[in-house]
Amino acid sequence: MNLLNCVLFLVASGLVIFFVGRIFPRKWIRENRFPFKSFNFEKNGKIYEKLKIKRWKTKLPDASLVIGRIFPKFLPKKRINIAKDKQEKIAVLIKESCVAESTHLFSAFAGLFCAKLWKYWGVIVSFAWLVWNMLFVIIQRYNRPRLIIAYTRYTQA
Repeated sequence: MNLLNCVLFLVASGLVIFFVGRIFPRKWIRENRFPFKSFNFEKNGKIYEKLKIKRWKTKLPDASLVIGRIFPKFLPKKRINIAKDKQEKIAVLIKESCVAESTHLFSAFAGLFCAKLWKYWGVIVSFAWLVWNMLFVIIQRYNRPRLIIAYTRYTQA
């Protein structure tokens, strides 16, 4: 029963956080400020290359695989046609990376509630959920500086 409670809580909180992220006004996001701006130790995402991020980042599942098929209008396409409206599309991807980072952080910390629902095993589930979501946060923090550089290049061209 405790496992079921944890799973139901993670699914329910994940869906709520996802939909809040979808309706959150993008104009409020400042990708060049805390918490989205790269910290000095991140070296514009290069620190994550030590974690071999290029090897595993494309192997993780994507929300568009499940939620995007059920609610296709809620997720923007990740692949962009550079030939058309490149600046605008890169700007959208930058904002979306901020939303994705935020939703995964909220989900990771919401998952800590499983430790309260289910004493010993809940701590393990909470920790696994935290690590799982942090992988996606790392991907966003790795990709965003590269997107910002691309956006800056197209803006100056």
